[in-house]
Amino acid sequence: MANFQTHFNVASFVSAVGAGTIFYSGLVDKPEATLLFAGGIIGGILPDIDSNNSTPTRIMQYIFANLISFFVLFNYIGNYPIGNLLLIWIGSFFITMGLFQGFNKITSHRGMFHSIPAGIIFWFGFSLLFYYIFHYSTLMSWYFGMFVFFGYLTHLTLDEIYSIDLKGQKIKKSFGSALKLWGKDIKSNILFYSLIIVLFYFMPQKQIFMNSFTKFDIITTYHKLLRKYAR
Repeated sequence: MANFQTHFNVASFVSAVGAGTIFYSGLVDKPEATLLFAGGIIGGILPDIDSNNSTPTRIMQYIFANLISFFVLFNYIGNYPIGNLLLIWIGSFFITMGLFQGFNKITSHRGMFHSIPAGIIFWFGFSLLFYYIFHYSTLMSWYFGMFVFFGYLTHLTLDEIYSIDLKGQKIKKSFGSALKLWGKDIKSNILFYSLIIVLFYFMPQKQIFMNSFTKFDIITTYHKLLRKYAR
């Protein structure tokens, strides 16, 4: 499989292209595009969160814990004194790290969290978090989750590519274990797909998200950019 640095670099590139495209299409402003860029990177390293003993995974968990704590803290700024805000930040950080530790004990690497359904769950999960907890707009919430999902797919695709040994002209045993729609455990499959249905039910104003793509014309966007920078 690809290493942490490769996943990070490729996810950064894909996210930069995606965020730049959606920004120049006029669907988001610069701060929102920057946030979407970060969402793509998060998605690009998120599948390896079930790798229990790797140093990059531990670093990633600390980063996620800090990010989540920041968003929780930002949501309460102006409503509580500084001392209370500090306690909220510390509490959010340790609760998140505790959830990661529990998560590591019940998951195995390259299980169902290395799958397309898992990516969809994180898409909907992040979108719901941004909409209901952090109070972002409907479109921004959908877009952030979508970028997490695209980053997730980037990670899974890289793992599949690295499962093919071009020099030895053979396919490794890990091939097919990342970019999959279901796993070997029937109960896990049922759980994941049931969770997708439940999360989708609570997703905000789906039609607004779908309608936003009627304004999205990637060919026109890049044509304008080429004309702008060719001058």
